[in-house]
Amino acid sequence: MNHPLLLIALAILSFTHVVQADDETPLDGQMKILARGTRQLSQQLVDPAKQQENIALLESLKKAATDAEALDPLKTKTIPEAGRAAFLADYRSELEKLKAAFDEVEQAVKAGDYSKAQSMSVLINPIKKEGHSKFKQD
Repeated sequence: MNHPLLLIALAILSFTHVVQADDETPLDGQMKILARGTRQLSQQLVDPAKQQENIALLESLKKAATDAEALDPLKTKTIPEAGRAAFLADYRSELEKLKAAFDEVEQAVKAGDYSKAQSMSVLINPIKKEGHSKFKQD
């Protein structure tokens, strides 16, 4: 008797998951890559044995930021036409700052200077927070 209810519950959960996945934009996908990657980087940056893995991770983070530059945030639709170009230029400038921070961390990792890499990586979160406050739709 409980089996039909279980099947219905599973069907509803599956449908809910599909609906949530459809709401994700390509920019959301790039931002998820950036969020997961920066979290992973902060956890493993202290380990010199993971130098090559960190370099590859930083390259993928720079690629995700570059890919995100080609996409417009949802908030763009709420910006009046007169200010839209400036808004998008500012958005792309913030992503350039983020890529520059990743680049500085990568250079330090390649040089084996992990204390510098860690101190440079601290700059990433403020850039992310500033970008989210300015460009993420509430």
